[in-house]
Amino acid sequence: MYKPVWNKCQNSVCQLSFYSSAGIKLLSMTGFKVNDHFLITDDYLFKIYKAVKVKIKFVNPDGYTENVSIEIPMNELKKRIIKGIDKEKTSFAAINMDFEEFANIPSLKLSTNKTIEIGQSIAVLGYQLDQENLSIKTGIVSSAFKHDNGLKYLQVDSNIKQGNSGSPLINAETGEVIGIIGHKLASITQSHKRMKQIINNNLAILKKSQGKFNVEEIDPIQVLIANQNQIKHITNEIYKTATMSIGYALDISYVHDLFEEFIDAEVSQTSLKFQVDV
Repeated sequence: MYKPVWNKCQNSVCQLSFYSSAGIKLLSMTGFKVNDHFLITDDYLFKIYKAVKVKIKFVNPDGYTENVSIEIPMNELKKRIIKGIDKEKTSFAAINMDFEEFANIPSLKLSTNKTIEIGQSIAVLGYQLDQENLSIKTGIVSSAFKHDNGLKYLQVDSNIKQGNSGSPLINAETGEVIGIIGHKLASITQSHKRMKQIINNNLAILKKSQGKFNVEEIDPIQVLIANQNQIKHITNEIYKTATMSIGYALDISYVHDLFEEFIDAEVSQTSLKFQVDV
């Protein structure tokens, strides 16, 4: 069942790697091509603040050797993000990627079936952690629910890691995309967020007292600040490498809704331009 999914879908799934001004790789995510020249990924893209460059890479059927890639400034990537008509940003990221280099990359088919069966066999294609190889993970849809934010999500039992953010959740029987893997609802993500808030608050308090007194020519506040930064680093490393047996995917219907809005907006703008020109 899963070999046909790999053969059908792997060449449409890409890795997005984000780099700092010093050329340091900050993190990686997964994305996939749809509708001829659009790229879909997780909305964590909106939270990457220090990146100045992004590399987008598709691989060959072996899952590792590079098929085609491009590198563009982060500012250009942001300009290409498609926004909804009535909202500043969507609950995922849709990017216009009409680059000549990606012209031969096939698009994944988005499911139009509004009924998702519990127990449905699924596949998740993505780049786990900072690994350069594309991998396929299997599992089932274990639940469907509506979150407090009003959006519909699918809960899946599968091996999910941080780099899987933006991975397509694929119906293993049809090869169609039924969801977009994200991390923000996972309990470990919420715990990591709270831990970072606690550490950042501690650092803010300590820095106010830095340099005010010494003990045998040693500033104990600086020692405590260094300790908090070490804890912060370890916390980030644990979070980055943690494996989640339960994942959450945004229902793919929201991608359909955005594209309908986008097409309507383009038609309206074209009509308005025609009226003005006439």
